[in-house]
Amino acid sequence: MLRRLTASFAIVSFLASFISAQAVPQAVRVSENVERTLIVKKVDPVYPPLARQARLQGSVILQVVINKSGDVENVQLFSGHPMLAAAAIDAVKQWKYKPYLLNGDPVEVQTRVTVSFTLPNESSSAQGIAGDAPGGIPPGGKGGVASSTPSEADQHAPRVRVLQGVMAGLLVTKVPPEYPPAARDQHIQGVVVMAVIIDKEGNVSNIQLVSGHPKLAPAAIDAVKQWKYKPYLQNGEPIEVETQVTVNFTLVQ
Repeated sequence: MLRRLTASFAIVSFLASFISAQAVPQAVRVSENVERTLIVKKVDPVYPPLARQARLQGSVILQVVINKSGDVENVQLFSGHPMLAAAAIDAVKQWKYKPYLLNGDPVEVQTRVTVSFTLPNESSSAQGIAGDAPGGIPPGGKGGVASSTPSEADQHAPRVRVLQGVMAGLLVTKVPPEYPPAARDQHIQGVVVMAVIIDKEGNVSNIQLVSGHPKLAPAAIDAVKQWKYKPYLQNGEPIEVETQVTVNFTLVQ
C-alpha cells in the first residue's frame, strides 16, 4: 500500500511540474503595436547613400525575436527594398525593450518591426516605427526615419574606387556566410551584390546592399563585415577604398 501511495505521489508531482513548465511558454507572439510601447532604446537607421541618390523610399518589415531581458536577439528580413534593408537591420539590432511579462514572468517574444524610410524634402521627416496597419503605415501616421547627413569626415576623407577583382587579391580573411535556413528550405539561390568601403587598415567600415534576394542579403552582409584586407596603397600610403563585393549562394545538388 505504501509503495502504491509513493508511486502515485511521484506521478502527481511529475505531472504538476510538467504542467507548471508548460504554463509559461518559451516564446509568445506579440503585436507590433504592443511591443512598441515597451521600447526603451531606439537607434534610428542611417539612410543608405545609394538609396538616397536613387530617391528610394519605403518600409522595411522585420521579424524579430526579443529575449527575456528585452534585447533583440534575432532579426530576419520579411520584406523591403534590398538597398534599405541592411540599414534597418543594423539599427533594430541595437534596440532595447522592457521585458514582456506573462503571468508576472518575463518571456521571449516574437514580433514584427516596421521601419519607414522617408526623404525629408518629399514628406515629413518624423522619426519612428509604423504600426500594424496594412502596408506598415498607420492611417494618418507619418512614421519613417529622417535622412541622415554623412559626417564631414566621411565627405572629405580621401578615397579611391577600386575594381572588385583587384581588392579580391588583397583579401586576407574571408568569412563565408551561413546559408539562411528559410532560404535553404525554399531552395532560394542567387547572388548578393554589396557596395563596401574599406578603411586604411583594411577593415570593412561600411556596407550598402546593391542587389540580392531579401532572404539572402542579411547573411551576406553579416559575413562581409568580418572580412579583412591588406591596406590599399596609393603612392606608398594606405588609402580608403570603395569597391563592390559579390557573394554567391548555391545549394549543393
